[in-house]
Amino acid sequence: MPRPSSQKEGRGRASKKWHRATVVDAARQRGVLPAADQAGQDLADAGEAAQILGYKDAHSFLSALGHGLLPELEQPDGYEYRRSSASRPRQQRWKRDHLEELAARRTPAP
Repeated sequence: MPRPSSQKEGRGRASKKWHRATVVDAARQRGVLPAADQAGQDLADAGEAAQILGYKDAHSFLSALGHGLLPELEQPDGYEYRRSSASRPRQQRWKRDHLEELAARRTPAP
């Protein structure tokens, strides 16, 4: 985080304060929040991406992604950060319309 906008002493402890815009900018730089131009976009997680693209489950989708079988999706469109120890701390997200476009190209024409 950048330096706080102000510091205040109170009840024996110093409290640091930042402007909201500073915190939002820092979160976007770290990937915790989507970029300003992507904030309203519909992002899908690995489970949803697997369904859209016809994979059995999220694991098979992530395996295919890891083996380079989906080069169009190697760079995710966003991330979701979780603090739970039961799940991965940073989970990738992809634009739903991009996934649907890719699925349409992969489906053979009748």
